[in-house]
Amino acid sequence: MELPDYSPSTPAPDYSSTPLAGEKCIQRTPSQTPDRHENCAFIYQEHDMSLTLRGCREEGGVPTFGLCSTVHGEFEPTDRDRIVSVVIKLEGQVLLRGRSRTQSYVLFSNKRTLWQRDDSAENMCPSLLPLSISFPSAYRDENDRALRLPPSMSIRKPRRVAIAYSLNILVQKTRRALFVRKTRDVCMSAYLCYRPRVRPPRPSPTCFSGLKHCPDEWQEEVWDIRRKPSGEESQDLAAQCHFFLPSVRVFSTSEPIPFHLSFCSSTEFLRTTAQHISPQPDVPFANPIHVFLLRQTTVHGSGSKTVDEEVLGTGTISPSPTTAIEAISAENTLTMSWDGQVQCERPIGHISFSAMALEVKDFLVLSLVVPPGPVRSMLPQMHRAIPIRLVTHPCIDRS
Repeated sequence: MELPDYSPSTPAPDYSSTPLAGEKCIQRTPSQTPDRHENCAFIYQEHDMSLTLRGCREEGGVPTFGLCSTVHGEFEPTDRDRIVSVVIKLEGQVLLRGRSRTQSYVLFSNKRTLWQRDDSAENMCPSLLPLSISFPSAYRDENDRALRLPPSMSIRKPRRVAIAYSLNILVQKTRRALFVRKTRDVCMSAYLCYRPRVRPPRPSPTCFSGLKHCPDEWQEEVWDIRRKPSGEESQDLAAQCHFFLPSVRVFSTSEPIPFHLSFCSSTEFLRTTAQHISPQPDVPFANPIHVFLLRQTTVHGSGSKTVDEEVLGTGTISPSPTTAIEAISAENTLTMSWDGQVQCERPIGHISFSAMALEVKDFLVLSLVVPPGPVRSMLPQMHRAIPIRLVTHPCIDRS
């Protein structure tokens, strides 16, 4: 049987990063400049054995790995004629330190055998064993849910908690004593840093004027504020806040987050609210809404939980002619609009996550009259917390 004749394939078109005539570059993500700390080697020596890790990046003098990274290296054992087996174990743990003891929660524990003696023949362990083992992308919690692997970290507030990763070399050897068949285990450990580089999926819009042209880039949060007055009137005094933020909701700590804010309320409502917070004869109505970034850290343990809240940055606003809401039908109504931005002003070493007994969340908070601070001390009707995610790397390298 003869095969039919095939005509030659059409050559593939030429591709170029430079737009041709009639073409336009929509979005460009420059490649990252290679860092001299990106391809490092670390050598560990213990019990006359040597472990070398290669191809990892260095942060703070520790071998650091990213999302689903693979640990590569070599292991050089000693007393090779007495070795029964060599096993490597990559493990992640949450360590909750108390006054008398430390609670440990295992995130994952992956093992791999590098070498095993064959009982049918006398063989000796090789002098050099290459090793390769990968970080998983997720772990299973106590409810069998798949959650993202948390980064390495250590905090002291609200309690002393650490997330630690380690690579352990487990060597099983025969004893030197004659007629003793029992074996002994020798362990060699190397602590690793797991810190994935997380970036926003797309850049944030630069200004609110793009709402009409790109409405999908903005998301609106409506905050209805109601509080009964202390007087004899039975009806509630109301205020309404329309807050517009980038719909991506994932922001780099190195870049400002733009927003637009429209607020409508009666002067009487603002006056009674401000006097409830701080009784002053003159109430300023220039900026009744505060915008700030808040990180909330919750530690669960022994049937209880402790919470710590930290303000990461305070927003700045300027009057805007754009008004996104209509005035509330009430006497002496104030309708105000602002454009603003808020940025993380404190360095953060890790992104938000949830892991066993530890949970870290980021919020963009609006507060009425009350200055930025922990929301636990605010009345529920005096603030609105919007969940966001802060990451450590920008979407596009602007350098």
